[in-house]
Amino acid sequence: MHAFHNLVNAILVIVFIYALALLLRRKGTLTEEHSLTLARIVTDLCLPAIIFVSLAKQSIRLDQIAPALVMLGLELFCIALAWSISALLKFNKAQQGAIIFCSAFGSSTFLGYSIIMQMFPHTPEALSEAVLISEIGVGYPIFILGPNLAAYFGSEKLEAKLQWKSSLAFFKSPVFFALLIGLLWCSFRLPGQENAFLAPIFQLCNVLASALTPLAILSVGLMFKLPHLRKIIAPLTIVILLKLIIKPLLASSLATQFGFPELWKEVLVLLAAMPPAVLGAVFLRRYGGDASLASALLLAASLVSCVTLVGVFWMIG
Repeated sequence: MHAFHNLVNAILVIVFIYALALLLRRKGTLTEEHSLTLARIVTDLCLPAIIFVSLAKQSIRLDQIAPALVMLGLELFCIALAWSISALLKFNKAQQGAIIFCSAFGSSTFLGYSIIMQMFPHTPEALSEAVLISEIGVGYPIFILGPNLAAYFGSEKLEAKLQWKSSLAFFKSPVFFALLIGLLWCSFRLPGQENAFLAPIFQLCNVLASALTPLAILSVGLMFKLPHLRKIIAPLTIVILLKLIIKPLLASSLATQFGFPELWKEVLVLLAAMPPAVLGAVFLRRYGGDASLASALLLAASLVSCVTLVGVFWMIG
């Protein structure tokens, strides 16, 4: 019940910031173009800072990787299931790609970290576990499989060399280096913010980390466009069932079966229940897929997730 109450509060905070973004866009203070700048700040500064500082402060054990592997398995399962259902319902190839991306990959970093920071404000272990689940269970699959899936379902046939280049982009990103440095830092038990010389670095990371929630939500809010529900109702139903309901419920069941601690279970379910990742639409647009359908599904599912998140946590107790 405590986690459920915190989740409701976290969603309310995000809804208020989202409404603020819409208000600022309507007044002309911020525009849709500003969302790209805010997104780059989040991905290049805030996310690396929060990943590094959350891992460097903790002592990571090998068994903490288990929930990340469960998430990885769920991603692959959702890809296969969405592919089968969309083919059975005779969606065209481009539409199948949009449905698969939105059903499998979630916004675990962009929105997931924001909710977890609000839901577990005094539990740093929750954010550390979220980083491992998100980067290993979601980050690796979407950056490695994403370009190849998008190229298959898109109209552009790219050379294998270009596909591999896009697949390896994650390993050149600030997020990956923050993950690597953070894991090495905690593995070698290097000093943290209690060290007088390192304190300014950790303080800087904490300041950037605290900016993640408002900047991430403002960025998403500035991009909001009301989707045409009549045109997307069938694929949206598939995405809601697979991504927002079945996936988190399976995550809860597997977490119980494997005997994960309650905190790990709550973090895993929360990240599994996140709305579709923005990067899916980006990959589809780049490789000639149905990015417009993916964007519409993403926005509609994000709105619905405000209800399904609370509903899933209520169902699992």
